[in-house]
Amino acid sequence: MKGAAAASAAAAGLSGPAAAETDLSAWFDGVSNYDGVVDETGQPEVTIEVGAKGNNGAFAFGPAAVRVDPGTTVVWEWTGEGGSHNVAAEDGSFESEMVGEQGHTFEQTFEENGVVKYACTPHKPMGMKGALVVGDAEVGTSGGESDHGGGISLSANQYAIGGSILLGLLSPIAFALVLFKRDPDGPDR
Repeated sequence: MKGAAAASAAAAGLSGPAAAETDLSAWFDGVSNYDGVVDETGQPEVTIEVGAKGNNGAFAFGPAAVRVDPGTTVVWEWTGEGGSHNVAAEDGSFESEMVGEQGHTFEQTFEENGVVKYACTPHKPMGMKGALVVGDAEVGTSGGESDHGGGISLSANQYAIGGSILLGLLSPIAFALVLFKRDPDGPDR
């Protein structure tokens, strides 16, 4: 379905735990395209790409975190990449339909100060997460550029796979050492 699924709420996504939580470092842990909060204040409408490049494919929101003024309409626009996506607020205050069609849009207007965390439901475990900082809400960005130091960010699964590969490569060497320890003369036979 092309077009806009328009919705406006006085405090959309700003009530409950999401509004009180201002530290974004844990939320964006493992999100490859998070590079701090992009300041889009002063704009009446802001567009965020759905299916942007990130998280080893087209599994990101671009930009991942945006600061807007109260009253700003945020438009999420699908790139058509990465399969079907949706946009769902963590607190359940809004959710778009699952769509994979390029050009599809979903919009929401945010009236009150606060932090809104959202994700693509099926791709959230892959790191497809975003956040809106509305107004002068204070946020911590320690999980962004400073913790990663420009290095590579790996998920727990990636560490497990790397550890398994390393163990597989080193186990024959360890086995050979055990055999040589059993026979002090070495492989003389």
